[in-house]
Amino acid sequence: MNTHATLGILGGMGPAAGIDLCRKIVDQHPADRDQDHIPFILYSVPQIPDRTEALLRDGASPLDGMLDGVHALEQSGAGCIAIACNTAHAWLEALRTRTHLPVLDVVDAVAGELSRCVAPGSPIALMATEGTHHANVYRPRLEALGYHFVSAAEPLAQQALVNEGIRLTKAGEIRRGGEALAMAMEPLLAAGAQRVILGCTEIPVALAMCETPLARFGLDASAALARACIAWSLAHEGHDSHTSTSQQ
Repeated sequence: MNTHATLGILGGMGPAAGIDLCRKIVDQHPADRDQDHIPFILYSVPQIPDRTEALLRDGASPLDGMLDGVHALEQSGAGCIAIACNTAHAWLEALRTRTHLPVLDVVDAVAGELSRCVAPGSPIALMATEGTHHANVYRPRLEALGYHFVSAAEPLAQQALVNEGIRLTKAGEIRRGGEALAMAMEPLLAAGAQRVILGCTEIPVALAMCETPLARFGLDASAALARACIAWSLAHEGHDSHTSTSQQ
């Protein structure tokens, strides 16, 4: 039987983000039977302070709450950590300096996916929380790879639709959220984007629920991170978590 090092998933921001990442790992992993699947531990504590509030409005920092999750995953035997929330990647380097475990990066995962579907220099766009935009989680690094970001003709109105779509989805009104998010994607495609990065967990979930044909132009950041999780696990087959960590 193949053995895999254990993956730790830092979720809880909101709780559906971690569950969604777990589901995508299970769905995408090439397993023939239960025993071949990746072992993972999900840490989900929704009381971690809001990331966008911290970034935009001087709200409470989520870093201590995220560190509690990282340390719990360390103690549980995880060999690697994936952060389910895109906005939380604003604290990625702060987390990396406080753990001996490797922490996967959603931007690296998305960059790898982009390289397989659009050419460098192609126009792309990002749908995400205001916090993710404000913290420049994606834009500088992807621009350094040659990608060109386009914006909607009326960016404030477009972001308001994104915000509303995310809010509705978090509140359980997923179809209505998807409809708002589809409307938010239209002006980005009209501006020439060949792919729109769906940089918040709720966005691809809601777009799938409302069955919009525009979803085919989206690049699901959570699905990209799930594939990175699978690649890490497959690279560490036959190693326990302590062995795999020491090899990073």
